[in-house]
Amino acid sequence: MKEVQVQGVILDWAGTMIDYGCFAPVAAFVEMFKLKGIEVTSEEVRKPMGLLKRDHLLAICKMERVAALWKEKYGRLPNEADIDEMYAGFEKLLFEALPEYTTPIPGALELVERLRSMGVKIGSTTGYTKEMMKIVTAEASKRGYAPDTFVCPDDTMAGRPYPWMSYENAKRLGVYPMKALVKVGDTLSDVAEGLNAGMWSVGILKGSNELGMTEAEVEACDPLRLQTRLDEIERQFREAGAHYVIETIGDLDAVLEEVNVRLARGESPDMLPRSNPYLLLTPGPLTTTPTVKAAMLSDWCTWDQQYNEVVQSIRSKLVRLATRAPASYTTVLMQGSGTFVVESVIGSVIPHDGKLAVLANGAYGDRIGKMAKVLGIDTVVIDFGETSPVDGARLDSVLLEQPDITHVAVVHTETTTGMRNSIEEIGRVANRHGKVYIVDAMSSFGGIELDVADIGIDFLISSSNKCIQGVPGFGFVIAKTTSLEQCAGRARSLSLDLYDQWDTMEREGGKWRFTSPTHVVYAFNQALRELEQEGGIAKRQMRFTNNQKTLAAGMARAGFRALLPEEHQSPIITSFYYPESDSFSFKELYERIKQEGFVLYPGKISTAPTFRIGNIGDVNAADMERLTQSIEKIRFW
Repeated sequence: MKEVQVQGVILDWAGTMIDYGCFAPVAAFVEMFKLKGIEVTSEEVRKPMGLLKRDHLLAICKMERVAALWKEKYGRLPNEADIDEMYAGFEKLLFEALPEYTTPIPGALELVERLRSMGVKIGSTTGYTKEMMKIVTAEASKRGYAPDTFVCPDDTMAGRPYPWMSYENAKRLGVYPMKALVKVGDTLSDVAEGLNAGMWSVGILKGSNELGMTEAEVEACDPLRLQTRLDEIERQFREAGAHYVIETIGDLDAVLEEVNVRLARGESPDMLPRSNPYLLLTPGPLTTTPTVKAAMLSDWCTWDQQYNEVVQSIRSKLVRLATRAPASYTTVLMQGSGTFVVESVIGSVIPHDGKLAVLANGAYGDRIGKMAKVLGIDTVVIDFGETSPVDGARLDSVLLEQPDITHVAVVHTETTTGMRNSIEEIGRVANRHGKVYIVDAMSSFGGIELDVADIGIDFLISSSNKCIQGVPGFGFVIAKTTSLEQCAGRARSLSLDLYDQWDTMEREGGKWRFTSPTHVVYAFNQALRELEQEGGIAKRQMRFTNNQKTLAAGMARAGFRALLPEEHQSPIITSFYYPESDSFSFKELYERIKQEGFVLYPGKISTAPTFRIGNIGDVNAADMERLTQSIEKIRFW
């Protein structure tokens, strides 16, 4: 049977391909109600957008505030005759306005050219009637946009969210099965239409009805405020079941590429999980996207060449993420949790006559020290306490006093507290003294920009279920190749032999020594794609930082004090003191917030009662706003 690939795209019109911000129907509805003596807001008008316009009018009239205003003015609710009269008035206003609202959205015409060059057919659906579309299609065509077909609600039994317009598109375009079609729109009803028709459903942010801003307003908007609003709209799209959400129409190409990958794996739109019972606001495992979870729905053989090519691709991508000098570095993937991988480095990298200095300011730095001592490694733990950052000057003094130290290890972001340590400063000192430099970047790599070559890191350690937003099951080490080559025969463990794992992967083209977590590897491969689609580590760091700042501000309003000063705070996880109240119970807060859809993290420091809230994963500033509003709402102490 021929492999199914994307054969067609069904695009909405206003707010997706033309009329940036979808203003034509909004202006007509507002003016029509004004003529009846009722002031409706553009926000009210936009809520039912995407429906057949008469259904749209009925939905506005049924809104509680609008119905109350009508009853106050006319002594009754609007009847069928009122609806007929208002719809006639709305149509007149809209017909007058339509020619002015048919300009293609930036990137739309270029997308059409790319789709046609790929042989992808272009259909369209709308909430406009056939009479309205005569004007829209004629004017849009003059401006360069003409899809292969368009279907209106009055061409079928009913408009959105029913699937009939999409089915008619498929029929006219000659495309089958429905999973070979992608539906793109700017409203929640567009998303529902796509899902109901069995298509891949894509929501669009900028230019959309849901955002409701002109292009000039978007450009002038404060970036933080704009991003918070975009995050909230994305959340609404995803809760409505959208398989993908893109920022602009020009971003659709990456979605089509991804859908083709999924179709090649035998997947269908209805296979994607659409929601989680709650958001994991932890440092990992964390909330993942539906597409990352869906990557685990197929089974793979560990000996298969295709699987090993995926492993090799992951290794290559990780090096390129870590440095602008990839030729000097390599990657090793290792089964197990992050702690397993840290132990594989400590037990494989340090020779039997070596000596390790560990800079510790939390449980994970302390854990490195414990590992080393259990493995019989001569170890010095330089303790900075739980609420102070590590310090290069103190390391310098220790290295001068103990020149037999061969290796230095530090945690980049200490998830005990959320502390961000300066690995750059520590690296300068370790490099100046000629020491091998080990960085536990478990909770930071992929979420904070760094360059292992610039910093002078020999071994950087991270995990599949942290900032890259995969699922638990393996970790990885990004190593300077010359440093790793010196580790042959040093390992204190068979299964955690870092050098032997690397040597096997190098010689056998991505083969793991022992059974590999195949499902997790495919999920991680998908997560790497999504990191790239988001704009790379820089854009993800911006999102995580925005999350953290939004969280901190909201928690302050709710009466919670952050443990760390802002200058030491990472964008990964934030610790908060318990409020000064004998009636406060973290257990009760945890359970009540879980009912609101969030899971928090207990505290881990020994000097004060605290709890933690993660800022990473498939979460955004709008989620942080909802969380802090929920905490304020249920406050019980």
